[in-house]
Amino acid sequence: MKATEILNRRKQISEMLYDKEIITVAELVKQLNVSDETIRKDLSYLEEEGIIEKKHGKAVLIRERKLEPVLQRTPVNLEKKNAVVCKALSFINESDLSIGLDQGSTVALLANQLKIFQQKQIFTGSLAAILELVNSNHTIHCFGGQYYSEDMAFRNDLGKEMYPDIHFDICFFGSSGVKNRQGFCTSSLVDAEAKRMMLRKSTMNIVLLDDTKFQSSSLVQVAPWRDVDVVITNSFIPREVAAFISNSTKLILV
Repeated sequence: MKATEILNRRKQISEMLYDKEIITVAELVKQLNVSDETIRKDLSYLEEEGIIEKKHGKAVLIRERKLEPVLQRTPVNLEKKNAVVCKALSFINESDLSIGLDQGSTVALLANQLKIFQQKQIFTGSLAAILELVNSNHTIHCFGGQYYSEDMAFRNDLGKEMYPDIHFDICFFGSSGVKNRQGFCTSSLVDAEAKRMMLRKSTMNIVLLDDTKFQSSSLVQVAPWRDVDVVITNSFIPREVAAFISNSTKLILV
């Protein structure tokens, strides 16, 4: 069986659990049309990643610890995040016109520093980033959608692409926990689709994350490391993790 088929099936299981929270092995065997042994291997893998807990023929979703609101998260690990942001700024050229900003505290810190550049077209769903840019000379475009206070961001779950004719010169992404994952992550299926849409529409994609993100996992993997151009993080991540990412894309440790 191809690796992509296995990954897709495990993604399906994760999404089913996100909706139902508890599901039996028998249900999964029937819905995915695979053997009992295959499902049990999938569940063992998801349990190792910290996404589920196996209980007597059932899989139970492990709910992530509720994140603090973005404004409360920003001061945490501020020195580490600022080091990441400082390096990220070096990738922005004066010729870059359109910039996409993901949500999250590190990206909001980056938004604050964008004031040093001449006028850009900034696209984001992050209210935290917008608030950092309100007194700048940039033109701000918001993706819109339902507002989520914990992330200070808007999410469009209607499947509509905002600004379909726009292409980004560069996009910056945040991430929730990436422990034992093969790429950058988020805790929301809706947010994952929004990030993937930005990835497809950008010439250069850069993921920003401080090293604490390597200590916890998340529900949804947005994309593998090979689908982004640069990963910027702190130099405290495990050596084997750094080697794995470096084999897939450009890794910068600060």
